[in-house]
Amino acid sequence: MSDLDSQLKQLRSTLSKMEIALSTVEECIVWTDGRGRIKWCNAALERFFGQTRLLLLGKSLPEKLPLLLNGQVVADEFHPVMIALKSCKNGKQCYEYSQSNQYLTLEIAWSFVEITNNFAQSDDSVSSVLVLRDVTRQREAERRLQEVNEALEQQVAKRTQELQEANACLQTETVQLQKLLNELQQTQAQLIQAEKMSGLGQLVAGIAHEINNPVNFVYGNLTYLKEYGLDLLHLLQLYQKHFPHPGKEIEKVAKKIDLDFLQTDFPQLLSSMEMGTERITQIVTSLRNFSRLDESEIKAVDIHEGINSTLLILQHRLKATSEYSEIKVIRDYGNLPLVECFAGQLNQVFMNILANAIDAILESKIKQISEEINDRSSNITIRTSAIDSRWVEVVIADNGTGISSKTLPHIFNPFFTTKPVGKGTGMGMAISYKIITENHGGKLTCFSTPGMGTEFIIQVPVRISLKKKNI
Repeated sequence: MSDLDSQLKQLRSTLSKMEIALSTVEECIVWTDGRGRIKWCNAALERFFGQTRLLLLGKSLPEKLPLLLNGQVVADEFHPVMIALKSCKNGKQCYEYSQSNQYLTLEIAWSFVEITNNFAQSDDSVSSVLVLRDVTRQREAERRLQEVNEALEQQVAKRTQELQEANACLQTETVQLQKLLNELQQTQAQLIQAEKMSGLGQLVAGIAHEINNPVNFVYGNLTYLKEYGLDLLHLLQLYQKHFPHPGKEIEKVAKKIDLDFLQTDFPQLLSSMEMGTERITQIVTSLRNFSRLDESEIKAVDIHEGINSTLLILQHRLKATSEYSEIKVIRDYGNLPLVECFAGQLNQVFMNILANAIDAILESKIKQISEEINDRSSNITIRTSAIDSRWVEVVIADNGTGISSKTLPHIFNPFFTTKPVGKGTGMGMAISYKIITENHGGKLTCFSTPGMGTEFIIQVPVRISLKKKNI
């Protein structure tokens, strides 16, 4: 028995030391018997309930510590102490506990304890140990931190959305500014081109006007000159008839001036001068028709006049040279009504397309010469027709080099050109497209086969809309 007493004494000393150590722990520690009654607790539990250990020992822990889980009262059989005793397992769970009109959050860890040595009495062989820790402030801090995080995430999401919207607006504005810049560049180039055409038109009109006055003077006086000359010749013939034997001096002069040839050639000379002045008059009229300075507003005109005037100006490029054969122009004109249009602008379109057609044919001729092939004639075909009572069509086709499928979609783009630097501005076809589609409400399309030629189809309404008239 002395050994047992010694062991009990040693055990009590150890328990006393353990109790002193556990009394300093902030967590509440409680030991219950097999029916959930408090057998021992540390000082922290006394402070938690505000009662001494003597008042707590023997009390039912489920009754002394009623708990709530997710706002619902926890039944006694589901109390942590009963879970430990019935399941014989360890566990941990957070519960709510009402104290002094406030809810605390308790983190409760439970352990099942079974003592099988000789020191345990029969009703103490099964027990449980619970550790309670008040995590109210921690959970509140976590909740607030969560709220702060959520608020921060919302702010970040809102700010991100605002930045995305601002970025989208910025991209939209950038696209619009780029579009405006392109339009400004196109407008600037078109204004420059229009100014050039206006200057050219004024120059052409001025030259035509200056030429017109002396030509009209010459042409008008040729009639009288012809009449006077023929009268003098008739009088000379009468003198020869009635005085067949003139004096030696007259015969000498007649022989010197070759009077017989003069009488035969003089009428022909007058006819040639008359034809020449008529031709100059036609050229002046064509130049004035092409410039159309007196017709800047919409006016019903004969489209064929505009085409013919343009061809007359380009006549020097169509004629045969020492290097190239003649470029034949085939006119297949239909019966067209007068068309309301900006005549000068429409003539500019004809000029651009016909000039490009001549360039393509000359390029084709250079290629034929380099390949020693010269068996194909050079033709530009112009067909006009009335589609119906509201639309007319002009087709200008050439048998030049043609346009590749890669290049064809870009020919109406501003500043696009396949010509060498300094040979083209890339605005001719772009301006032509704008004149036909925007200024006249028509259509301008192009079809081409490389090596075979190109065909431009111009379609314009016979009556221009009121909207276009306000351009």
